[in-house]
Amino acid sequence: MVLEASQKITMSTFLVTGSEGNIGPYLINQIRQTFPDAKIIRVAHKHTAKNRNKIDFVMRGDLNDKKFVDKIFQKHQIDFVIYAATPPYNQDGFKQPNKILKTEALCLNNVLTNCKKIKKIVYLSSVLVYESGNVTPFAEEMTDKIPPPKSPYGLAKHLGEKAVKLFASQNHISYTIWRAHNVVSPLEQVTATGHVYTDFYRKIFLEKTPVLEIYGSGRQTRCFTWVEDLAKGMIEFVNNAKTDNQIFNIGGAEPKTLLELKDELIKIGKEKKYLPEDYNPETKTGTRFYGADDPKRFSSVEKIKAVLGWECKTGFKTCFEKFIDYKQKHDND
Repeated sequence: MVLEASQKITMSTFLVTGSEGNIGPYLINQIRQTFPDAKIIRVAHKHTAKNRNKIDFVMRGDLNDKKFVDKIFQKHQIDFVIYAATPPYNQDGFKQPNKILKTEALCLNNVLTNCKKIKKIVYLSSVLVYESGNVTPFAEEMTDKIPPPKSPYGLAKHLGEKAVKLFASQNHISYTIWRAHNVVSPLEQVTATGHVYTDFYRKIFLEKTPVLEIYGSGRQTRCFTWVEDLAKGMIEFVNNAKTDNQIFNIGGAEPKTLLELKDELIKIGKEKKYLPEDYNPETKTGTRFYGADDPKRFSSVEKIKAVLGWECKTGFKTCFEKFIDYKQKHDND
């Protein structure tokens, strides 16, 4: 009996790097939903807590370790690699750019050198590759015309994209690159300065600060993406020929300033009784951010809409309602 394409991929093996991070678990869940009979190999850093999930194969180690990565591919016949590994986004990374670049390059190279016989590599990139652009919304082809990013995170993703495209061309395998922007994941830690929404959440809901400091003018504009929308788009189109050797922006399409984000978080907190009605922190702008802080950073999603018919299903307010509800439940457990 000849298997249909959907059946063949259902029985395939997925390797997911970054599976224990802020986005990885949602990718894992989406693979299970879309391809319930697929075999999933998770890569967990040796220092992370052990996962209680007994369904997937969990390989514990460090992608920096070539022998460890080689062992994964020797032990399992991988069909699809979902490369979602990325260093934590925080100020420490901006202060140690060489460490970020070296780690990212080494980890990706260790994986790529083992991918010569796979079907496709799916690489999770970032809106940060557009750092040098000054016309928004950013379109995918813009990176062919602008200088490389300056921040270590943006440059690491820029070089990662180049490496994936070159490797795929040389070895005749397919790739898809997804440029996500401002992904909102409730799994992201709020204890350290990182993404703006986690910084705001910590200061507003946990510390209830009387003075909310905002980096820059507060008029910096962003679009935000609910993590499950991202995961659904990346996985549901993994074997779609229209995504072969293509780059897509993926994310929300509601530009908001940081001041608007602050106001919405406080509004949601009061509506859901997480914050007292009289909580109205003073806003202090002008704080310096140690890193890239573009006035406008959001992408065009016209290509993904036209080619794949994909749109972000979770609106701006709903996105942060989900985030806050999750955090409140788990912070108080």
